[in-house]
Amino acid sequence: MAADIDERTQFDWFSIARILETRGEDNDAMKAYEESIKLDPTYAKAWFHKAKLHYKLGQKKKAKECVKQVLELEPDWKKYIEKYMPGL
Repeated sequence: MAADIDERTQFDWFSIARILETRGEDNDAMKAYEESIKLDPTYAKAWFHKAKLHYKLGQKKKAKECVKQVLELEPDWKKYIEKYMPGL
């Protein structure tokens, strides 16, 4: 059984976000990524996928803000940013 909403971890929220994003529910996915990051601001994977979603939605400024966080946490991920979000 899934955790109650107030017992969800950053990993739970991240998983929910990924599922929502694959379903095309981008707004709800964004909210779930934000919940994940709220619980753990150092969770680089959530920052990265939030950046990718902003990029996909054409929100380049917001994507760049997330990318900045990713690179502070995981500088070696620059190659993934260049691959999945060219031009940022």
